[in-house]
Amino acid sequence: MGKRIGSSLSHYLVGGLAALAMSGSGQASDPMSPIDIAQRYIAAYEAQDFDTMRALYASEARFIDPNSFEMDHLTPDIDWHGPDEILAGIASWGLVRGHYRIDRMYEASGRVVFDADIDVVYATPEGEQIYRFPIITILTIENGLVVEHRDYTGFNEMQRLETAP
Repeated sequence: MGKRIGSSLSHYLVGGLAALAMSGSGQASDPMSPIDIAQRYIAAYEAQDFDTMRALYASEARFIDPNSFEMDHLTPDIDWHGPDEILAGIASWGLVRGHYRIDRMYEASGRVVFDADIDVVYATPEGEQIYRFPIITILTIENGLVVEHRDYTGFNEMQRLETAP
């Protein structure tokens, strides 16, 4: 009989803890999934919300676009380390805002992949200029933070747009 009472007590204890967790009334909250973090980061990147981006970067974060390495006529090499260097690099573009037009997004092993076009609006002395680039963005998420933002931008396929979408 003791065994039965013990197993019943365990059952109710486990059930009660599960109900508390599902009710949201517990003190601990569920961690955000890598996709949730990646989507929050992309929204901040599109809006050029540097405060939110900084909060989402790990101290050892890296931002890299290997396709930029031979595009000196368009951009210096994009391979920045740490939040300060990353944000300074992004700020140097004069980007006002961007918009990912996502065709496909998926996550595996803490890497969130965006297959998209990105429309970007740059501030220039002549006014805003808008371009569309095909892009693959891979965000590596560890412990709830972005440790790497890796782009493969189709610089050769960029299109000038007359109006922002």
